[in-house]
Amino acid sequence: MDTSSPVGTTGRYAIGVDRGGTNLRVGLVRNDGKVLNFLRRRRPFGGRMDLDHALSDLVTLIREVMDSREASGLTLDGIGIATDGHVDENGVIIGTCIPGDRPWTPVPLRAIVEQRLAIDIPVHVAVDSQGAAWGEYLYGAGRGTRHMVCVTIGTGIGGGLVLDGKLFRGACGSAGHVGFISVDMHGRRCPSGVMGCVEDYASGTAIGKAARGALEDGGQSTMLRLAGGNLEAVRSELVFEAARGGDVLAREIVEDAAYALGIAVASLLHVVNPDVVVIGGGVAEQGDMFLDPVRRTVAEYGMPNFAKAPIKQAELGDFAGVIGGAALCWP
Repeated sequence: MDTSSPVGTTGRYAIGVDRGGTNLRVGLVRNDGKVLNFLRRRRPFGGRMDLDHALSDLVTLIREVMDSREASGLTLDGIGIATDGHVDENGVIIGTCIPGDRPWTPVPLRAIVEQRLAIDIPVHVAVDSQGAAWGEYLYGAGRGTRHMVCVTIGTGIGGGLVLDGKLFRGACGSAGHVGFISVDMHGRRCPSGVMGCVEDYASGTAIGKAARGALEDGGQSTMLRLAGGNLEAVRSELVFEAARGGDVLAREIVEDAAYALGIAVASLLHVVNPDVVVIGGGVAEQGDMFLDPVRRTVAEYGMPNFAKAPIKQAELGDFAGVIGGAALCWP
């Protein structure tokens, strides 16, 4: 990773937090994008963990990083938290996309963290995929551009927009929910109420579900053998493993998912007209096996002046949200 600083003279520090659905990550980050200390803890999804317990975990990990040897003697510019859910401009989580978590009681995350830490440094809060986008823009695959679309594909699909060099937050702070772009007007209504959203076709969850459905319908494939005969163990990672081994059904499932994402990306290109599209998350880490059919779909369905924007794999991996979260502290 290039560690020269796009946000000013190096030697400034912040705590970055990536509060995702499966993992809680906290790091001490220097403003050249270098992570000096990094902690990760797996956590249950959303409402399936007691809220107070979840917040205690969050504050505990932040304190551990702040008290670490690497942070000793440093002046921190702030704490930047990239969190799942919908976040408003006041750092309040105002909603979630997780089935079973509604109705949602707003969580004033910024105020809670400030109160529990009892320290006099600012706390910034954004949507987790916005944090990842900001990290990739400043230090990763989007560096050097003015306008960037970032798509993150894992359990679900998220995203973020950087326009004229600024993270675009939208009217209520939650812009960039790429997963809710509709790619099938006759598709099923997702738990969040969107008809035929791309998340239901191209996320890691969707790929695994499509594979299990195909096997249940009698599809011939090595996937079930790779899963040890356990249908429920057929997940997206195993689908890609089988596809790399030449499994025809697995390849079809990957191609279908990439096609759906390509349709969504083409729509984003027509609306935003970015310099680059950066695709990250666990599914994108499968590389060109997934990204090449996305690119082909965009080339087929995107207008030429728009579709010439390169589609790049994200570069920061697990650190994207932590680095981008910390960078919220450096305007």
